[in-house]
Amino acid sequence: MAGTLQSLPGCRSTPLPTYQEAPSGGVTIYLIAVGWHTEIALAVHAMHDPLRAVTSDFPGAQYLSFGWGERNYYMARAPTVGDAMSALFPGPAVLLVTPLYRPPRDSRANAQVFELSLSTTGLDRLSNYLWAAFEKSGGGSPRRLAAGPEPGSVFYAATGTYSATYTCNTWTAEGLRVGGIPVTPAGVVFVSDLTDQLRSFGAR
Repeated sequence: MAGTLQSLPGCRSTPLPTYQEAPSGGVTIYLIAVGWHTEIALAVHAMHDPLRAVTSDFPGAQYLSFGWGERNYYMARAPTVGDAMSALFPGPAVLLVTPLYRPPRDSRANAQVFELSLSTTGLDRLSNYLWAAFEKSGGGSPRRLAAGPEPGSVFYAATGTYSATYTCNTWTAEGLRVGGIPVTPAGVVFVSDLTDQLRSFGAR
């Protein structure tokens, strides 16, 4: 849920493929886990088109963090029980992009931050996955909705449908798998369902 309602396992109808190319010569990405929520962060200099287009909204940022969640709950400044209950049912999603001006480990003092290596091909796939998560305007640009909770952050309309069986952590796990990280999105409910998988193969 952005995170508090993850009482059912994440799922999708079509299993994601497994990519196994070696990450040598690749790029470091970051998994950021804060409370019940996970995000993916990339260095701005590593981003390629078309995802690079979004960097113009965040001048001076060294990294961008991407988090997907239920639109009404994620955007609420003070979410209510009603917002939480509504998030159990399928509904529109939102993408929060947060600029980071220092490395993620230094920017998020209370977060778990994992550094993960992708091949350049894996980075391209992950970049396309993130770009596809933006709902586009008629001109093909990401559709901005509102300022986010942190300075400089922005909420964008997102593709996909949030539900009790497809949450922010499911979305994050799928992105990592698309990039070539050998995680299994099915059954990812709590943050620990994902971070335990990362630790199992030695991720820092």
